[in-house]
Amino acid sequence: MSNSKIIATLSSLKNEYDTNFNAIPNLDKLLYRLYQELKAYDFETYKQHLEVEIEKNLNEWWINPEKGIVRDEELFAILFEFDGYFLMEGVDAAAYGIGTWKDYEVQTEEFDMGYDYDFATKFDALPGITMSFMDPLAILDDENLPSEYKDVDIDELDGLIELFELYKFEGFIAIHETLMKMDFEQKFEGLNYKNDFMFIIDEHDSGEVYPLLIKNK
Repeated sequence: MSNSKIIATLSSLKNEYDTNFNAIPNLDKLLYRLYQELKAYDFETYKQHLEVEIEKNLNEWWINPEKGIVRDEELFAILFEFDGYFLMEGVDAAAYGIGTWKDYEVQTEEFDMGYDYDFATKFDALPGITMSFMDPLAILDDENLPSEYKDVDIDELDGLIELFELYKFEGFIAIHETLMKMDFEQKFEGLNYKNDFMFIIDEHDSGEVYPLLIKNK
C-alpha cells in the first residue's frame, strides 16, 4: 500500500507540472523542443541500464566489506543525492547509507530529512545511479545555447521551472519502477536493512526529499 502511495504522489506531481507547462501561452520554442524530447525519451531502455547499474554498485560497493562497509550496521535508508546544477550531460546521484536516524518515520510524500541522522561507516558518496534522462537539458547551459539565445536570460523564460520538474518526476517514476522490480526479484536482500527501510532521492541543499521505495522485512 505504501509504495502505491509513492507512485500515486509522483505521478500526480508529474501530471500537475505537465498541465501547468502546457497552459503557458507562447511557450519558448527551445523549451517546447525539450518537452518533446522528454516525451520521446526511451525510459524502458533507461530502466534496463539502471537495473544493471544498481546491482553492480550494490555488490561492489554498498555491501562490500573490502570497501570498508560494516555489514553489522543496519540501514534506515539509502539516499540518492544529485547536484543542484544539472544543465550538463552525465548527471548522477551518489549513494549514501543512513545508519542512524533519530525520529525516523516512513514517508510516502516529499519531506525534510532534518539533520538528526548519520551515514553508515564508509557508506557516503558511493557510486549510485546515473540520471541520463536529464541529458537533453545540457543545451540550456550558457556554453551550449543556440546562437539566438546568447542574449536571452534563460532563467526568466516562462515554463523553465515546470520543465525542470517534469524531467525530474518522469525520472523519479522510472527509478521507482526499477527499484520495485528489483525488490520483487529480491535483489536487495544483501543489504542489512531495518523494517520499513526506504530508498529516497533529493537534490543537494534543496530540502526536498522524495521517497522512491519502502521495503519491509
